[in-house]
Amino acid sequence: MRKDNPRIYVYDNIKELLYEKPFCALLIGNYKTMNSIDRKKIAEKFKKIYKPNNMILCVVGDADFNEIVNFAEKNFGDEKGKVPQLKIKLKNGEKSEKRKGIDQANIVFAFHSPLAEDKKNYAAEVLSCLMGEGLSSRLFQELREKRNLCYAVKSELEISRDYAYSLIYIGAMKENVELIKELILEEFEKVAENFDEKELNLVKEQVIGNYLISMEDSQIQTINLLVSEINGNAETFYDFEKNISAVKLKDVKDLAKKAKEKFSFFVLMPDN
Repeated sequence: MRKDNPRIYVYDNIKELLYEKPFCALLIGNYKTMNSIDRKKIAEKFKKIYKPNNMILCVVGDADFNEIVNFAEKNFGDEKGKVPQLKIKLKNGEKSEKRKGIDQANIVFAFHSPLAEDKKNYAAEVLSCLMGEGLSSRLFQELREKRNLCYAVKSELEISRDYAYSLIYIGAMKENVELIKELILEEFEKVAENFDEKELNLVKEQVIGNYLISMEDSQIQTINLLVSEINGNAETFYDFEKNISAVKLKDVKDLAKKAKEKFSFFVLMPDN
């Protein structure tokens, strides 16, 4: 089912164009690895990995701190386990595939971004919003509103302690793929050359506004706290607005220039 969903499929494949194996391998595995799993392997992996020092407990809401601490100490103990570390090697590449039975081309444009420990990752947040978040984003306006070249435009970020990338997903007719690619690169070049403080401040306000709205959902707040702690320190979660406000124009322009020069591109097109 995962492979059958074109949008998920292109998201999975762009990772193979951003990272060397085995890091880009899917967590879900493949037919061979899935069929090799038995109860013994699962139990051994659980005993080795699922230890308190590898876990984070996060609670959002009306809860008693002491009760939570007592619960954790009683139920999790203090056993230690070691998680194997993979060496991550970056790369870039381009690839296209054809598939029968789909109506549109599913396009992903992606590039490496600053890691979570680098304050410049907030410039990536701003650039992502500028390029593909919402109806006012540059690519939505250029590709959809002005030229009617596509149906969907959506930018996303994956920022962690060990790796980070930005991507833009576009759904379009297959005859528009090459032109869309050219226009994406042109738009990043425009940002690298002409982005100004006035537009920067508007995008910052949008990023912060979207963030505040999302924080009304306690589940999203929990996930963001967890991600912040996994990436180093949960306290950075509370500094998001300050860090976005501190983003410098040069950092956004430099990142846009980098995206134009070094990127990965994957497209799944209808075979008809």
